[in-house]
Amino acid sequence: MPPHAGTQDVDIVIDLQLLTDTQAYRTLEENLHARGFERATNEKGQRLSWRWQTRTEHGALMVLELLADAPEIAGGKVQPLPTEGTIFALNIPHSSIVFDLHQVTEIRAELLGDGGVAIEPVKHANLVSFTCLKAFAFDQRFERKDAHDLIYCIEHAPDGLDSAAAAFREAAAGKHGAVIRESLLILRRRFTSEPDLEGYRKDGPVAVATFERGEGTEPELREARLLRQREVSGLVERLLALIG
Repeated sequence: MPPHAGTQDVDIVIDLQLLTDTQAYRTLEENLHARGFERATNEKGQRLSWRWQTRTEHGALMVLELLADAPEIAGGKVQPLPTEGTIFALNIPHSSIVFDLHQVTEIRAELLGDGGVAIEPVKHANLVSFTCLKAFAFDQRFERKDAHDLIYCIEHAPDGLDSAAAAFREAAAGKHGAVIRESLLILRRRFTSEPDLEGYRKDGPVAVATFERGEGTEPELREARLLRQREVSGLVERLLALIG
């Protein structure tokens, strides 16, 4: 495999209402197969109907995860799409927030199978919806990368922390206000200080620092993690203060 090959993960939220059309479902299934995608396997070797993968011409592994927001199903159970095919979607509560809170970016990419270069407008989660979903994900499964991802996006908000806070305030006043407020409570609980506990000692900052700096026990690494933990906790505290 070439040295630059890696893994590209893409999460796609499926609108179940649109896929009540059996033909639309079949088109999705046919397109995945036509482009060389096959069902991925988990650590136990079991094939997953909601995760599909293929390799690009450069050797990179491309993984698609199909997600859905099915409120009537609790937890992270697999939600079958409306047909008797082979594709399923993983139920991720609140993931439909991206249908309203998104940005549109023009993407220029080389198609799989030497199909040439395509230029397409692509809808993707904006800072608010992405941060909310990552907060829920970290709160439910405690993956260090989830904590890193949400902090990275806040830290690198295109127009700064003031603009990010304004986006949260505006979105919280809309139809997804309850979901956004719940996610902000998660950030406060996982990342910020309390009267009897400094925020940098909480699991959120520790997860970020460990993911980014590693688990080494050398004094310099421990010091680097502590510094990063303080930065992360301070960042979230400033954001929440600006949001009000």
